[in-house]
Amino acid sequence: MQKAVEVLQAAQRPVIVAGGGVRWSQAAAAVVTLAEKLQIPVATSLNGKDTIPGSHSLSVGVVGTYSRGAANQVVSEADLVCFIGSETGGMTTHFWQVPTLGTRAIQIDIDPEALGRNYMLDAAVLGDAKVVVERMVARADAATAASRDGWVGRAREHVGSWYQQYNELLTSEVAPTRPERICNDLSKYLPDDAFVVVDTGHAGMWMGGMYDLRAPTQSYVRCAGHLGWAFPAAIGAQRGVPDRPVVCFTGDGGFLYHVAEIETAVRWNIPAVIVVNNNHSGNQSKRGYDAVYGGKQTERGQELWVWTDVNISKVADAFGAQGLRVEKPAEFAPALEKAIESRRPTIIDVVTDLDAEAPLAVS
Repeated sequence: MQKAVEVLQAAQRPVIVAGGGVRWSQAAAAVVTLAEKLQIPVATSLNGKDTIPGSHSLSVGVVGTYSRGAANQVVSEADLVCFIGSETGGMTTHFWQVPTLGTRAIQIDIDPEALGRNYMLDAAVLGDAKVVVERMVARADAATAASRDGWVGRAREHVGSWYQQYNELLTSEVAPTRPERICNDLSKYLPDDAFVVVDTGHAGMWMGGMYDLRAPTQSYVRCAGHLGWAFPAAIGAQRGVPDRPVVCFTGDGGFLYHVAEIETAVRWNIPAVIVVNNNHSGNQSKRGYDAVYGGKQTERGQELWVWTDVNISKVADAFGAQGLRVEKPAEFAPALEKAIESRRPTIIDVVTDLDAEAPLAVS
C-alpha cells in the first residue's frame, strides 16, 4: 500500500479510474477525498459512474467504449492510471486501448485474480477498496498536489471542450427530441436522492456519456444483463429503496422486451418511472447496416432496423399505469416532475429522433 501511495504521488499526470468495486465497497467518499488531497482527475467505469458527481472539478466522466470523449482523452494522456475496484475489462478500457497496454498502472482490488490481469503494475494492492483507499488518504502527502495544477487544468480543458462540443444537442429544442436533451434534463431535474437504472445498448451509451449525477446522494446502476434488463430491474430497485424516486432510462426496443412488467408494477403499485427513448427503431445497428450496404439507406433496407411506430403511453394506460407522451423537448421536464410526484407506476414515452446516434468512443 505504501508503494502505491508513493508511486501515485510521484506521477505528474495521474488519473483514477473508479470501477464497480467502489460502489460495492461504499468507497466513493474515500476515493473523492484521495483525489482532492492529491489533485488527481477521476474517470469512472459505467459500474462506477456514481463515484463522483459530474459537477465535481476533478470529474472527467465515464471512460471506455460507452463513454465520454473527455474521459478517454484524459486517461490516454495520463502517465499513471490508478484502477480502483475495476477489472480493467474491454468495455472500461475500450478493448485495452484506453489506456494503451504498457501505460504505468496501479490496481486496487479485492479479487487477487484481477490484479495485473490486463496491465503490468507498478503497484498492486489486494484488499477492500474502502479500507485501502482510506488508509492511502491517511498516508498521502497533500504537499505533492501542487505539482499537478497544470495537469488538472488540462483535464478541465478536455471536459470544457466536451460540453462546448455537445451543448447545442444537450439543449436542443428540435422535435423529435434529441436523446442528448433527455439526458441533460435528467441531469438537471432529477431529485438529489434519485436512483437511476439504465439499460444497455444505445441507452447505456447515451446515459454513460451524456448524463451527469448532480449530487453524491444520487445513485446510478447500469445494465447487468441483456437488452431490456433495466425496466424489470427498476421495479426491483424501487422495492429495495421504497422511499427514493427510481427512474429508468431505456429505449423502445429494450422496453418492449419486458412490456408485460407494466402489469406487475401496477398490480403491486410500484411507482418506478420508466423513461423510454422511443425512436421506433434499433438504430444502434444503423452504422453496421451502413457499412455493409455502402452507407445508402433505402426504404427496403430500413426494414432491418426501423419498427412499427407505437404510442407506448397508450399501452401503459391500457395496463392501468400512468402513460405520459412527450413530443417536444420542453414537455419532458414537466412530465418527469409529474411522474415522480404522482408516486404511480409511470411510463414517459419520449418521441425521439430516428437518426440520432450516440457518439463512438474516442481512443
